[in-house]
Amino acid sequence: MNKNIFSSRAINKQQKPFAVTVWRLIVTGLLVSAVVSLALPISKHAGAASQPAYSKVSLSVGGSPTAAKIGDLDGDGRNDIAVVDLQGSLQMFFGNGAGSFDRISLDGLLPSNSNALGLDIGDLNGDGRNDIAVAFSSQTGAVSVLFNQGDRAFGAPVNYNTCSFSKGVAIGDLDQDGDNDLADISQCNEAGILLNNGQGGFAFNNAYGNGYASRSIALADFNRDGFKDIAYLNNGAGSNSNVTVLLNNGNASFGAPQFNWVWDNSDDLAVADFDGDGNMDIAAVNSYYSLVFVLIGDGHGRFFSYSEIYGGDAPTGIDTADFNGDGRLDFAVISRGTNRLSIFLNQGYYLYTDPITFSVEQSPVDIATGNLNGDSLPDLVVVNRGSGSITVFCSSGGATPPGAPTSLSAIAASSSQVNLTWADNSDDDE
Repeated sequence: MNKNIFSSRAINKQQKPFAVTVWRLIVTGLLVSAVVSLALPISKHAGAASQPAYSKVSLSVGGSPTAAKIGDLDGDGRNDIAVVDLQGSLQMFFGNGAGSFDRISLDGLLPSNSNALGLDIGDLNGDGRNDIAVAFSSQTGAVSVLFNQGDRAFGAPVNYNTCSFSKGVAIGDLDQDGDNDLADISQCNEAGILLNNGQGGFAFNNAYGNGYASRSIALADFNRDGFKDIAYLNNGAGSNSNVTVLLNNGNASFGAPQFNWVWDNSDDLAVADFDGDGNMDIAAVNSYYSLVFVLIGDGHGRFFSYSEIYGGDAPTGIDTADFNGDGRLDFAVISRGTNRLSIFLNQGYYLYTDPITFSVEQSPVDIATGNLNGDSLPDLVVVNRGSGSITVFCSSGGATPPGAPTSLSAIAASSSQVNLTWADNSDDDE
């Protein structure tokens, strides 16, 4: 079982990396007996749940893919996969519920000089079908909305300006009016808010926050007031190495940014209730220190302490789900330099198992979780930029029916492709 360091110190002020390193060495020696005593009863409880096992297939997406999401895109009750790339294309893999897919490519999605860097899936016009929002880079920053027209068809993208070089986008109802809004994170190091008019039209509301080399945005209710708040990561050193948290005022405007220190040059974040206390926590991965750094929420929008967990070999991306069905949220990380996926099972009391590791293809840059094969356990998708592919891990709880295509060649033979010509549908309201 992995060694873990837990601190009750407040963390919304910067801590000096050297001092923290010394502190870690001292506390490790002092707490080792406590960790061992905690581990014994926890291991007995956790032993009831088996380790997850997966079948694996790699699917070509071409180009240089950057991000993926899992969701039902054709309304058949089975989850699908959407992938964007640096060439401005969108690949969709429609699942049959048993781990095999039909592929549709929307080429020419974005202008040729743009890079699609993130996406999210959700119903944006209230018709009951999941739409797609894509974040891409341009001088003004942009989020493109593609409306689901049914029968695996999507409308031409509608572009909304936010701030320069949009890096990621999240879908959620920010003003509690019953429709989903958009929040993006951009080169401006602020979260741009696009409010929905209820019919899928969006207006830029404002931009909030501050940071440095900001990335990886997530929505969650951190202070339990019923409104979604915002967290994003700042990939810097010293005082620029933190997570910005923006609390919702209740009307999709946000208060002053709160800065929560994490280790220098952290790479990605995920939001979940990792300790099961009903409050949302934040986990950030750091490739330099090979750590997962968990900010522990107090339910009032603050983070009163943290936990450092060994995160495998230089983790660069993270997502979370209950991978072994024991009721506790685990996390999975990818390591871009070593081409590995590692799963850490939550044992409670801020302890995690040693990593369960799997090989993926070259230079993984993103990871997504969701149910793809119809069993009770989540599956995973890893985006491999270096090899132009995704690696799909389906849990062993679901079986592929006889005759269903599982190999890359079989899936490619049954795929279809649609070319979508870009039309400049920019919204000038800022």
